[in-house]
Amino acid sequence: MSNNRIFNFSVLDETISPDNVIAISEIVAFTQTRFLIGYIGIRMQKMYADLYADIKHKNDINHIFSDGYDMVHEGVLFLCEHYGEHIHDVIGVNKKGKQVTLRMMCIKKMMNLINRKSSDYYRNKCVDSLAPEDEPLIELKEEVDYDYSQCDEIVKNLNLTDNMRTALECRMAGLSYPEIGRILGRVQSTVYEYFVKMRQRYMAIYG
Repeated sequence: MSNNRIFNFSVLDETISPDNVIAISEIVAFTQTRFLIGYIGIRMQKMYADLYADIKHKNDINHIFSDGYDMVHEGVLFLCEHYGEHIHDVIGVNKKGKQVTLRMMCIKKMMNLINRKSSDYYRNKCVDSLAPEDEPLIELKEEVDYDYSQCDEIVKNLNLTDNMRTALECRMAGLSYPEIGRILGRVQSTVYEYFVKMRQRYMAIYG
């Protein structure tokens, strides 16, 4: 199975336009999921396979797209704001002076989506996979509406950097410090420092 049959990598050298924005986003999403298989494991391997099938059969009106193709949509939404530019264009520098390209920012948007999907994966369990002894008891309980606005407000008040927020989202999704470091391109000690700073800010505000 050759990826060259469905991908034309030369499109990455073209100016971003309505004619090629989907193709560019598909390549970025596909290569990123392949890269992350070694860090996230079987869940990413499945997303990688599903995404390949989605891209290969996208013109089939009977094809049902997987959740993985949402990464492509996320990338397209971002790249639509950059028509006339190139995916490898440098659009700024981070706090450490490292150049940031459009491709890097596109991947970051996709990673935020992956983190949210990973969080959903850990919070949910398929009923079909439950053994009889694991099946939940059916009880009538008072419904409780959980309000997450307080959590959102706390995170907002911590005034996190983009990397710190991504690290927090990854940690909430169950990733380890080394895995987060690989995703952010930072050493493990730097990731640890992010969480130390977050705890310090939390204690300074909320005691």
